[in-house]
Amino acid sequence: MEIKISEEMSVMDKLGILSDAAKYDVACTSSGVDRQGTKGGIGNTVAGGICHSFSADGRCISLLKILFTNECIYDCKYCLNRRTNDVPRASFTPDEVCELTMEFYRRNYIEGLFLSSGILYSPDYTMELIYQTIFRLRTQYHFNGYIHVKAIPGADSSLIYKTGLIADRMSVNLELPTADGLKLLAPNKPRKHILGPMRLIQEGIKSNKNELVLYKKAEKFVPAGQSTLYIYKSEQSRRRNRRYI
Repeated sequence: MEIKISEEMSVMDKLGILSDAAKYDVACTSSGVDRQGTKGGIGNTVAGGICHSFSADGRCISLLKILFTNECIYDCKYCLNRRTNDVPRASFTPDEVCELTMEFYRRNYIEGLFLSSGILYSPDYTMELIYQTIFRLRTQYHFNGYIHVKAIPGADSSLIYKTGLIADRMSVNLELPTADGLKLLAPNKPRKHILGPMRLIQEGIKSNKNELVLYKKAEKFVPAGQSTLYIYKSEQSRRRNRRYI
């Protein structure tokens, strides 16, 4: 598949837009802050994309948390990046994501990558971009750190599966707890397009565990597991919240 992404905007400008756009994906315990280095002081913080999560053994780890693009063909009412919202738009190239990840890692800013995306052109096109990005990161840039990737609802199952063979964790946003709510607020996302990838990842993890028992050198599929989130509205608080389930 031919990949065409504009490189007119600077990488730092893209980082500012796409790290800010990623903050609504719940995957971390805190967001980045912006504190400049001072004369005589040691260290600083970087606002663009640095956040924290926990590994399976309880360690707190730093992640570069970004969207590949905040362009989107969908108009989900709850999403900041919906098609009809007037926000600055940007898209990375696969190599830009790889180089950012490696440079942040070399500077000891991060230990891993969280990569999600809006839907650019089509689910398959976007999932292929994500796959190509982390494939290059693993094979060309030789990055062995933690990678959490969002599976794109509606993408071909083969694309999702081969992505799961090189990612550590995958997640699919359930978005809303009921089919009626999804139809009302995200009419472009049929529920089967969300549940299908979730089931594929779940069954792939189960099957892979059996393979690893028989074949010690079998490829690992999403070894850190999968997660999801949904939007709910509390009758008491009347505020919108997101949480893991």
